[in-house]
Amino acid sequence: MDRAFLEDITREAGGLALELLGRVRSEKKGASLVSEADRAVERGIVSRIRSEYPDDFILAEESGTSGSDGPSGLGETTRWWAVDPIDGTGPYLANLPFWAVSVACMRGSRAEGGAVFLPAMSDMFSAVSGGPAHRNGEPLPPLRQAPPGDHTYLFVPCAEIDGFRVRYPGRRLSLAAVSLHLSYAAAGSSFGVVIEPTRAYDIAASALIFERAGGAVRYLSGKEIDYLELADGRRTPEPVVAAPRSQTGWLREQMDWTAG
Repeated sequence: MDRAFLEDITREAGGLALELLGRVRSEKKGASLVSEADRAVERGIVSRIRSEYPDDFILAEESGTSGSDGPSGLGETTRWWAVDPIDGTGPYLANLPFWAVSVACMRGSRAEGGAVFLPAMSDMFSAVSGGPAHRNGEPLPPLRQAPPGDHTYLFVPCAEIDGFRVRYPGRRLSLAAVSLHLSYAAAGSSFGVVIEPTRAYDIAASALIFERAGGAVRYLSGKEIDYLELADGRRTPEPVVAAPRSQTGWLREQMDWTAG
């Protein structure tokens, strides 16, 4: 997968989102928010993907699934896409800078390329399988494989999750967007990330970026994420934990979860 293509389509989409900033209203979408900006940005991303890969399967937050193969037709060698046009619609509508455009190119059960663009902060994170994670064109240094300190941040969900308890000796922080949490953790700004049950388009691109920087992203049980199981848009069956590769087990041990 061409990293430049992923960066190009997320940067273009981010420009459109900035043009629409402050000009759209919030709408209720279940327990969350959506806006015409989400839909317009998504249409632009899907159009760019379709211009290069017309038959690929796409899972997108607002429009759902599309393509010549349905989720059940995907195999381990199938290329497909996971698109979140605005991760952090709440911050976007509140005119906060903590939102991003996230696009992942998948190959079967794994991500093979991803880009996360933070338009309000002009920050671009990207990675492809087999290569280093990048921030604004420069490779990110490998993550420190060390336990957290008393003043080290851990990114956590912005709302309480029933039956979910996290013990952590340092500081907790939430920017209300999973892709930002994982991207900034990849840059070493936090020890790791704790993620509530989430969807492939929320996590696939930024999880690859974090992993290529020296981290590991696992279910709370320790299992690897199989994205084919999430290609129909369902949530992960359990919370997700991300930490430096040697510390993931330790962080998992700091949590308790009782499924509702």
